[in-house]
Amino acid sequence: MATQTSPKQGADHPENTSEASLESGVEQTFPASDPVAATTSQGSRAERPEAMMHASDSKPAPCDDGVTLSMRFPDSETAKLALEAAVREGPIDRRCASIDLDDDRVMMRLEVPRADRERMDGLLRKHGAMEA
Repeated sequence: MATQTSPKQGADHPENTSEASLESGVEQTFPASDPVAATTSQGSRAERPEAMMHASDSKPAPCDDGVTLSMRFPDSETAKLALEAAVREGPIDRRCASIDLDDDRVMMRLEVPRADRERMDGLLRKHGAMEA
């Protein structure tokens, strides 16, 4: 009588693989740029986090041909979303912008290079900005 071997669970049928196994595999491969450290004396990043982060009170070097855009927004939430879009799509340094509440108006002031003024103005208007 021949014996039958049962196939390994999940080997041929990924739908039978447990969630925990899949998660553990993902954790071991993410992020690819930060391999797991071999020693505890050295972190897994090539740069120390302090070197990558700016001090909270620091400002970027001023641009030679920089201009200030002043835009009004209907509310602070819209201004925050527009700022996120400017940082992501601009791209601009987050420290070049400020959102202020002037009386009943929400104002954003943004330092941009003169060459990017029209593009950033259009981007902010697309996200709800109005002329100050």
